[in-house]
Amino acid sequence: MKRGRKKEPTAMERRHMNRVAELGCLVCGGEAELHHVTGYADRMGRLPRSSERVAPLCPLHHRGVGEKAPLLVSVQSLNHRGFYQEHGIDLLKEAEGFWQISVELERRAA
Repeated sequence: MKRGRKKEPTAMERRHMNRVAELGCLVCGGEAELHHVTGYADRMGRLPRSSERVAPLCPLHHRGVGEKAPLLVSVQSLNHRGFYQEHGIDLLKEAEGFWQISVELERRAA
């Protein structure tokens, strides 16, 4: 693998990401895109990007599409701690829960 290239998701990770994207935005229920969770709600620090840790967010709550200061609502603008303070949603906890559900669904399907 070339340096700087990301690892391709496995078939199971792709199925997981599809399931999570279908759930709708965790904040507003709107059509979602995937956010790769790389931060904590309760402390500083970063996690490596992983196809296992994803959360469904709409473009507004993910990337701030249509967002205008001072009404910042997206994880991109607020960071993970600020997002938790604003919305009360721990994206890491949610993503880990979604992954556990996917693992169980895959186990049952095997």
